[in-house]
Amino acid sequence: MILSIPGPEAVFRWWVSRMAELLPAALRRDQRQDVRLPVRRDGTLAPNSLSRLPLPASRKKSLLSARPAPVCLVLPAGAMLARELTLPRAAAPHAVQTIGYDLDRLTPFRPEDVVWTVTPTGKAFPLRNGQVSFRLLVAPRRAFEAAMQELAEHAVIPTHLRCEGLEGALPLGTPSKVKKIRPSLLVLLGLALIAAPFIGQEISRLRLDHALSALSAEKQQAEALRRDIAGFTQGPAAIRREEHRLGSSLLVLQTLTQALPEETSLTELHLHERHVSLEGQSAQATQLIGILEHRAAFSNAAFSGPITRSEDRRQDLFTLHADAPG
Repeated sequence: MILSIPGPEAVFRWWVSRMAELLPAALRRDQRQDVRLPVRRDGTLAPNSLSRLPLPASRKKSLLSARPAPVCLVLPAGAMLARELTLPRAAAPHAVQTIGYDLDRLTPFRPEDVVWTVTPTGKAFPLRNGQVSFRLLVAPRRAFEAAMQELAEHAVIPTHLRCEGLEGALPLGTPSKVKKIRPSLLVLLGLALIAAPFIGQEISRLRLDHALSALSAEKQQAEALRRDIAGFTQGPAAIRREEHRLGSSLLVLQTLTQALPEETSLTELHLHERHVSLEGQSAQATQLIGILEHRAAFSNAAFSGPITRSEDRRQDLFTLHADAPG
């Protein structure tokens, strides 16, 4: 017979859940239903939305007094982006920092123009894969800023966003920031301090495991950055190597423009790697070979055919080829 002994994390979660049951119903977060206010596509509140807000309560507050229900803005369908991502298991504890670093690549928005959150999906992957699945929710600020301003005029601050046809809620805040502790949780924290001596050793062990995982994640991030930097530098270097081997067409055009006399005009120009073929007319056609070789550093310049006179007998028609400077 095999006995399954729960780990320290499972024991701590069980103890916290039992302590939470001792709190008054007014302090239990799961007992408060949120007030959902629909938002139109232009970012403003739907008509008569403010009538759904509860009446203002008395100013006298206590720890055991009922908290106001949270306010949720419900965006129209398609106003919020949902995407499933996978990260290495070692990088999972730093999912917010890792995904936030690549947010502008994963979404069509800039990080300062959106609010977003990332949560584990709980999907199981083969152990050999070593991947953890996360769900990313992104909402552009322009989709609800006008509604936020309307609510601010009535001293109402929404706590999260939802979207029609999309599961999950998006907290209104930056995922990387540390949230302030609610006064309603002080009782629970006091009870946790009482039990701290009994679970101190397990917490120390968990911190050590977390530190080891963080070092592994930082190593993988450094290797990923090194690969990205190598990819960015290899592209321009390859282009420069090809230009050195085949020559730059822009440089050849610039050299010909500066070297050819003003009364010379080209009707055709062919450039294949470093071999250049020219056709045109010039008053100094017989001098073009010397001009190309001495002024422009071309080599192997030669006429491809005889030089003939134009119809008006003022210029010579020529065809020549040469090798561009390397």
